[in-house]
Amino acid sequence: MKKIYLSIFAIVLMFSAQAQLSLNQAFNEPIVGDVNTKMAFDSVGVLPLNTGANQTWDFSSLAGDTIVDVTTFTTVASTPNGTNYAGSTLADSDGQGTYNYYKSTGTQYELVGIDDPNLSINLSNTAIAAIRPITMGYSNSDVFSGTATSSQAGSGPATGTITTVASGTGTLILPGGASYANVLQVKANQRVEVSLLFGAFTVTVATTDYNYYHSSQKFPLLTVSYNDITGAFTSSSATIRINSYVAVGLKDLKLDNSFAMFPNPAKENLTIKLQNSSNANCTVDIVNAIGQTVQTNSLGNDSEILNTISISNLTSGMYLVKTTLGNKVSVKKLIIE
Repeated sequence: MKKIYLSIFAIVLMFSAQAQLSLNQAFNEPIVGDVNTKMAFDSVGVLPLNTGANQTWDFSSLAGDTIVDVTTFTTVASTPNGTNYAGSTLADSDGQGTYNYYKSTGTQYELVGIDDPNLSINLSNTAIAAIRPITMGYSNSDVFSGTATSSQAGSGPATGTITTVASGTGTLILPGGASYANVLQVKANQRVEVSLLFGAFTVTVATTDYNYYHSSQKFPLLTVSYNDITGAFTSSSATIRINSYVAVGLKDLKLDNSFAMFPNPAKENLTIKLQNSSNANCTVDIVNAIGQTVQTNSLGNDSEILNTISISNLTSGMYLVKTTLGNKVSVKKLIIE
C-alpha cells in the first residue's frame, strides 16, 4: 500500500517584516497543469525537526540522491476512475498509476479519495487537510471514514484521523548553504486503518510529514516524511524531498566535477582531490550516523588539492563527508569498513 498523502494541501506564505507568516488559498492552491517536482536527499544523521518560534533548521549535511518524484495536477474527468470520487474538484497523479482526489471549498481543502492499482480508498466523510488561513500555532484535527477496496481482498471500512499543526517558524538551511528566512514548518500526523475480508486482513498506516514553506515557492521547499505500516504486513520508511526549483539552484553552491573522494568504501585512509582556482580555504568534516562531527581536517588553499586523510581512528559504519571550499559545499556518503 502506498503512502497516503493527506498532508498535500495547497497553501501560501504572505508576510512582511512585521506580519506573521500566513498560509492562504490565493497563491498556493494547486490548479490544473501544476507540476510539483521533488528531488530525493539522504541523511545518516539526526534531522533537525525542532518546533517552536525562531528556530534554525540546518539540513546542509544532506547528501543528494538520484530519485525524482513528479506529481502532476489534472482534472478529475481526465483520470481513469474519476467518476467514483463524487465531489472532487481536482486530482493529482504520481505517474505510476496512483491518483489522489481533492475537494476545494473556499478556505477548506479536503481529501476525497485515493485510487491505486492495488488498493483504493473512497471517503464518504472526507479528510480535512487544511482550513485557511494558517499561521504559527494553527491546529486542526479531523476524523474521516469511507470504504477501501482491494483487487484481491474485496471491500471493507477505512477510518482514520489527520492532525495538522503550524508548528514552527525560522530559518531553513539547505545543502550547499542556501538559507531561507521566514519559513513556516507545518507538521501533519495521519493515521488510517483498513479492514478487509471481514476483519481477517487489517492494515494501519501512520504517517508524519514535516513541510517547510517559504513565500518564494508554491510547494514546500523541503519535506521530511515518516511512514509506518503495521497489521497484516509491516514496513517502515523515511524520505527527504527538496523542491526541484530550489534543488537546481543548489548546484551553483556545490563543487564542480573535478571533486573526487576515494576509495569508498575505505579502511585506513581517504583521499580528497579537487581543483581550487580561487585559492579558497578547504576543510573536510566527517559526520557520524547520529549527526556528530567526529573529525575535521584543513586541506589548505592550493590551486589543486590532493590530500590523504587518515580515518584509522573511526569505527566501521556509514558517515557523511562534508567538503567545504570557500562558499561551496559538497556532502557525500562514506562507508568505513
